[in-house]
Amino acid sequence: MKRFLLLCFIIFNIASNAQITLGAGSTSVGVAPISTYYGYSYVQQIFTKNEINANAAGNITGLKFYLSPGSSIANSSNWKIYLGTTSKTTFTSNSDWIPLSQLTQVFSGTVSSVSGVVTITFPLPYNYNNLSNLVIAAEENSAGYDENGFDDAFFGYNSTTGSVLYFQDDTINPNPLSPPTGSLGNKKSSVTFSGLNSSSTIACPDVTYPQNNALFIPLLPTITWNAVSGATGYKVTIGTLPGGSDVVNQQTVSTNSFLVPASLAANSMYYLKVVAVNASGESQGCSTGMFRTTPGQPGNDECANAITLTVNPYATCTSSVQGYTLGATNSGSAVSPCYGNADDDVWFKFIATATSHKISLNNVESIGTVDSDDIYFQVFSGSCGSLSSVLCSDPSASLVTGLTVGSAYYVRVYSYDGTGSNQSFDICIGTIPPPPANDVCSAAISANIFPFSYTQNDALGATNSSGFLNACTDGMNDGTWFSFVGNGGNVDVIVTMPAGSSFDPQVGVFTGNCGSLVCFETEDTGGDGEAEIVTLPTVSGTIYYINVGHYDEINDDFEDTFTINISSDFLSATEVSPVKDKVRVYPNPFSEMINISDTDNVKSMFVSDTAGRTLRNIENPASVILLNDLKSGMYIVTLMMKDGSKQSLKIIKK
Repeated sequence: MKRFLLLCFIIFNIASNAQITLGAGSTSVGVAPISTYYGYSYVQQIFTKNEINANAAGNITGLKFYLSPGSSIANSSNWKIYLGTTSKTTFTSNSDWIPLSQLTQVFSGTVSSVSGVVTITFPLPYNYNNLSNLVIAAEENSAGYDENGFDDAFFGYNSTTGSVLYFQDDTINPNPLSPPTGSLGNKKSSVTFSGLNSSSTIACPDVTYPQNNALFIPLLPTITWNAVSGATGYKVTIGTLPGGSDVVNQQTVSTNSFLVPASLAANSMYYLKVVAVNASGESQGCSTGMFRTTPGQPGNDECANAITLTVNPYATCTSSVQGYTLGATNSGSAVSPCYGNADDDVWFKFIATATSHKISLNNVESIGTVDSDDIYFQVFSGSCGSLSSVLCSDPSASLVTGLTVGSAYYVRVYSYDGTGSNQSFDICIGTIPPPPANDVCSAAISANIFPFSYTQNDALGATNSSGFLNACTDGMNDGTWFSFVGNGGNVDVIVTMPAGSSFDPQVGVFTGNCGSLVCFETEDTGGDGEAEIVTLPTVSGTIYYINVGHYDEINDDFEDTFTINISSDFLSATEVSPVKDKVRVYPNPFSEMINISDTDNVKSMFVSDTAGRTLRNIENPASVILLNDLKSGMYIVTLMMKDGSKQSLKIIKK
């Protein structure tokens, strides 16, 4: 019996001491696991299987997070923590949240810091399969923030760009069921996973630059990766074929970066593998990534070689030209009166066909060693060697006015920041159409039949004819107008933009009359090119006026192409929907799948397009529905409830 008890004690002691720590020793602070410098936050982090490096599947019994012993979290202590697994290594956009339905809540309560350590023990362990990457999601629900030297408090370490997705705000407490648009980061929290044992072999490094399938990589790149705990060195291999080593063959380095010693070939694919080394040997099973180098110095690096752009007859960018600043040099033209660092400027030119044109930089992507999409452009009149500045634009799209029809104008594009900041982009010259027919409230387009859909291709010509609309507390530009008559049901208004758009609209809904508008609702939660969705509980017979305009209430900024969809879930007198407020479909917009918040009351569902054609019919639907085969656009999900009622919801496929 004594031997048995001793054995049990030894096993328990080993299990209780099992832990894996990532980011040990870092004292750099970040937004993860929660942001202490804002009133509320919701943060998701992805930790790869490689960096966790557990010896087997096992139960995670708790987590530890680290901060300075002198830091306070008194106003940041009400936490909920969720764990889950994913095949993703990074988040692809600022709305690419992992759905709550794919996560498990493992903790809810008040946390405290003891000598700079926040220790969280789960009521029930979480079983980690050691096959997938691990997600930690944390929400902080205490009002108020902790100053701590005007910064966040928790220690973190730099990782792959996009490995963190976060939302932080002093007044908005985000709902993890449907999080707002957030921000991407690369600083993951220093963390200890209690209950897991490390593998006997050292972990594989996660390459942070260049990321797998990256494009526009410099010809002399510096390869970087996450430092691996316990590593005494690393080996780097680069080849022109998968598994090849003809460029670099297991080069030993002592730090977590490596400058390729000789220039790579332009516009070529390379294969990269990095392994960690310690006294026990090398990390095993490390993946090989690939990247393509830049095409080289841009051909339009100087004004004399400016690429001629076709002027589009409308605002829509039917004709665009791809450009990039990586590898470009400073042409020597003065930046003043504009701003930024033109050390990588590239040149374009066009012949004006009107006195005003819209210049747009679409699909802007960071391709330098510094993660930045801050791009700038300057418009000149004259000729190379004798240029006069006409327009400076930090926004990626601007109107240039006062042009002379038939004259040539030059556009210089450059990254706003200095060395290491470079972008790729599509540049387009658009023509401003005449004011649209529905430019004024009195000429609003009437939505007589639901569902109603209208694409405003001539929105760029809209004027601020009524001045700024300030009936609502959050004012806006006067854009284009629509109207409908309320039917007593809920009416959904959804405004979407074409891919690559930089238009940031606001939707204003008003009652009263055009000469005396009364604010009913306004919506401006999306950013550039993102959808705006507003649900309106209507009164039968009341006329509602809808304005879609630029969000700014101070500057008269231009509108751009958008599509408005108006639909109603109006139920007849014989229909009731007691579960209306309980069932939600999210995320919306979605990319691959939707989640249904409560399927217990749902008998069946069908998905249809705006023309009423049924595309999918599902009996006893699960909480997660895969719809990745649908094209981008708006669809209607109809839920047939078990009590005989029904509910219609509008969703948007990105």
